[in-house]
Amino acid sequence: MSARPIDAIGIRWLPLVLAMIGVSGCAIDPARLNGLSDLDVCRGYAVYATWFISNSRADQYRHEIERRNLVTPEEWVLVEQKRIQKGMSRCALYASWGMPMSENTVDGAEEEIRHVYHAGWLMSPGSVYTKHGKIEAWAY
Repeated sequence: MSARPIDAIGIRWLPLVLAMIGVSGCAIDPARLNGLSDLDVCRGYAVYATWFISNSRADQYRHEIERRNLVTPEEWVLVEQKRIQKGMSRCALYASWGMPMSENTVDGAEEEIRHVYHAGWLMSPGSVYTKHGKIEAWAY
């Protein structure tokens, strides 16, 4: 028996399968979002904002961030451009750049944290320093 070549039957199901993949997991339970910490909501936004299939989860996370007033309108402009600036909130940092590779407390009394991000293929990791929940400095 020979292998069956791709035919009209297989092709006919392709749009349905792709639609199901796109729709699956699009909605998140509002109660679950409500139960997440502020930083987890910002991390979640960063994860889903990079999805190529659907933006609906990213939209839900963004609405939750806006409902909690975690990111200012000025910070959203930077988040959408994947940029950061001094004074930006830690939440906006996560929403913009996602989760760092690692985080280290530099000074517990000052709530200073070093967030290490991978800067690129041939570049060394970059560090972003936050103090009291705001970006203080960064270096590559």
